[in-house]
Amino acid sequence: MTPLLSTRHPWRLQFGEAPPPFTLPLELDVVRVSMGLGMAALDEMIDCGNRVGPLLCCMTHRQLLVPVTSGTADVWRAAHSACEPGSSLQCSPQGPQLLCHNRFWVAPPQSLTYPTTDAVVLHDSLSLMRARMRNVGRQPMRLRTREMCHV
Repeated sequence: MTPLLSTRHPWRLQFGEAPPPFTLPLELDVVRVSMGLGMAALDEMIDCGNRVGPLLCCMTHRQLLVPVTSGTADVWRAAHSACEPGSSLQCSPQGPQLLCHNRFWVAPPQSLTYPTTDAVVLHDSLSLMRARMRNVGRQPMRLRTREMCHV
């Protein structure tokens, strides 16, 4: 069985969500995306040398909360994820918030260089990874690679 938080790169873990990484700016927006799609896209971004900052993992909701530059929510139009304005790091922006007992920060080893993840590249990477994962599901079983979607 593949782990829920599967990645090809080393990440620094901070067990617990407080305090947030000191590199986070005061003004930011937050992209919410499923763990399977999000980690696959972030791995691709790191492979290509793109800017990836810290992110908050919620094991209760099985999603990633990725801080991006403030103002991103105004232009984020995606079926694969949601972007909420402001620095609220809640898993569900509407309705009652379920208690999240298993949230923690992760960051790539070079994360101190990047306070947030590049929103434009993240959007493109999520879109490409979603398409790739959908195409894998349409191939006959004998032609499929080991790439799996845990969304």
